[in-house]
Amino acid sequence: MRRRLAALTAAILPVSACGSLGAAHPAITKSQAQQVLANYQTVNNRANAGLDGDLLATVETGDQLEMDRAGYRLRQAKKDKYTPFTYSHPAFYIPRQDRYPKWFAVEAVSGQTRHALLFTQDRAGGPWLLAADPFPSSPLSGIALDKDGFATAVNPADTNAALQPRKVASTHAATLSTGAGGMAPGPYTSESRDALTKVQAELRQRGVTLTSDFAPDQQRTYALRTTGGGALVWYVVRQSERYDMVDPGTVNTNGDLAGLVTGRVGHHLSSVALIQYLAVVPDHGDTQVIGTYRKAVQATTS
Repeated sequence: MRRRLAALTAAILPVSACGSLGAAHPAITKSQAQQVLANYQTVNNRANAGLDGDLLATVETGDQLEMDRAGYRLRQAKKDKYTPFTYSHPAFYIPRQDRYPKWFAVEAVSGQTRHALLFTQDRAGGPWLLAADPFPSSPLSGIALDKDGFATAVNPADTNAALQPRKVASTHAATLSTGAGGMAPGPYTSESRDALTKVQAELRQRGVTLTSDFAPDQQRTYALRTTGGGALVWYVVRQSERYDMVDPGTVNTNGDLAGLVTGRVGHHLSSVALIQYLAVVPDHGDTQVIGTYRKAVQATTS
């Protein structure tokens, strides 16, 4: 679905594995991948127009589906109008895989937004479903391709890069939670951490204690080999927040929590957000986050 990049207070994404890694058959042909993208665009536009979460589930899965369904509740609460989208300039990155789940990635543009879509197929003959769609801040580059133009899937436990793909989410979560190292400084890491600390200080002056915790989500990690021997990694981080207020209702739910909370806000407000990330892990050095998509998916008050 077409979305705007949300302002950052945190960003995160989970990570997990792929199919077989060696000289295997491509997961899908390019023409078939083009059909998958075209079908997703058609069905997603229909689902978005009708806020139809059941129809959306025929083309999305996992955290992506949960996030976009939450987006429907937000749109419904704010009565936002929907404008259909079209993908342009797609570039397909198809790894060789014989085992399931199979997957491939597509870089495409809709309006002013750049996408790094990732589609998965869990079983032979099963549907291809969108599992991730972070928004890169710049065009993708440096993905390694073989002589036939196919990419290479990287095992989550791969040790050729500076950081195993399966450990990127936990390393990123630690940076956001405590300021720990391992991630290159930038808007999705150190600057997000600094912004959160500033918000916590401002809220304390209003009688509000904000506790925010980041942890790797359970969704799989996906990674492609880069030309420098590193990896381009899709992963998800789960952010849990709790606001404890001296005066009830000091924090409202008119922002990204709209549609998730019914009734008046009391002394306590808890929320969960999923944050998809796209990061480049070099062969040595810190991991650079290059894209994100964040959505609050749960909220309760008491």
